[in-house]
Amino acid sequence: MAVSHEHGRVTERPIGERLQHLAAAANPLFAAGSVLVPLAFVAASVLASSTRLLFYTHVAAGAVWFGFALIFPAVIGPTLGGLDRETASAVTTALTPKVVFFLLGFSLTTVLSGTLLLSGDLGLGYGFSGRWPTLSLGVGWGLFAFGLVVPNRIHLRAYYESRREEPDPERLESIEKTNLVVGLFEAAVMLGIIVLMTGLRLG
Repeated sequence: MAVSHEHGRVTERPIGERLQHLAAAANPLFAAGSVLVPLAFVAASVLASSTRLLFYTHVAAGAVWFGFALIFPAVIGPTLGGLDRETASAVTTALTPKVVFFLLGFSLTTVLSGTLLLSGDLGLGYGFSGRWPTLSLGVGWGLFAFGLVVPNRIHLRAYYESRREEPDPERLESIEKTNLVVGLFEAAVMLGIIVLMTGLRLG
């Protein structure tokens, strides 16, 4: 899947241009919808003063985020590793831009809805306060920031390398191994959050 040398150097462009490039590659409607649709449930919860809707939004978005953290290292990575290099590059090129926006929307929705539940701004008194929720939320925001800085950059490194006229197989293999380790780390942290929230129920 050869591309021009100019496309292969897209990482040298300003971040605004890179985001536009990724949005165009993902399909602008998909990119916008991946972020705005889950956040719309947060907005609807606030407008309706519905803690119940906000809680289910938080749980659903968190489940999607957690699922992706498991699926990528456990399923998608090994599957790509078993494909021939040209096919794997084509899949990576098509999949990565969508994943970037999809995970951004659901991870942001998870931590934002959790923050609102903990703050009690809706005033409906579900008791989401105390040591365990606060600690869980702090870890969640840390994981969100980690996701922006580390896993996203790893996915994009694989994406841009796959778009080069002559992708480096060894570099792509190294990126895949790194992605496996990072994905397992994210999954472990998310399991830790679940344990902390269990402390909320059992404490």
